[in-house]
Amino acid sequence: MLRAFLKWTALFFLVIESLGLIASFLDLYLKLAHWNEALSRRSWGETTLELTLRLAIVGLILSTYLHLRKVSQLSLTITRQSALQTTRAAQSALLAAIALYALTAERITGNIDREPFLSAWSVSAYALGTVITSLFLRRRFLLLANEELRRDPHNEKGLSRWRMATIVSMALAMSIGLYGFMLRMMGYARTVEWPFFFVSVALLLLWRPHLDDGTSSPPNPFSNQTNAKS
Repeated sequence: MLRAFLKWTALFFLVIESLGLIASFLDLYLKLAHWNEALSRRSWGETTLELTLRLAIVGLILSTYLHLRKVSQLSLTITRQSALQTTRAAQSALLAAIALYALTAERITGNIDREPFLSAWSVSAYALGTVITSLFLRRRFLLLANEELRRDPHNEKGLSRWRMATIVSMALAMSIGLYGFMLRMMGYARTVEWPFFFVSVALLLLWRPHLDDGTSSPPNPFSNQTNAKS
């Protein structure tokens, strides 16, 4: 039931964001048709960035839906394939969320007109603490899961622990992007906001699900990959 709900939820958001993408293409067409007037109202760079972000969102949500569709066709018992497809769906969904935060932030204008409740340095300290916490959780729980899977690659407890540790660490990585979005909401410039998005995306790509290479203890907590094959 939960698998079906997640699959249809992803499909719903895919339809919604696809409509937004179509609207962006129509907006671009109108600007091309009246480019002299359009250039004075809004820069082409902003239009291109919005279209790029919407394309990324639709593509990532489509990837999430396809992974969840594969999971819904598997047995309810957790297997290596279902664990891998679930975590890959989570990764695509979290990347889509970051792109959506960036798109929303780009629509927010204005500068700081008063002293913000939190400074950019304070938020950066919180973000650094989140990364350290993620590394600790990965080193503690992911290594335990890898040890169990090294003894038995199809151990359900080990697969469940690996799936949980991977999704939690990726969710914490995504939260770095939320810090950037929060700074933009407080009125900070894009140059302050976007580094948080870049770090968030980099960690999500670095910590991508890679179960086939995850059956022995990785020496580096920054990566899911190891040197031993299952």
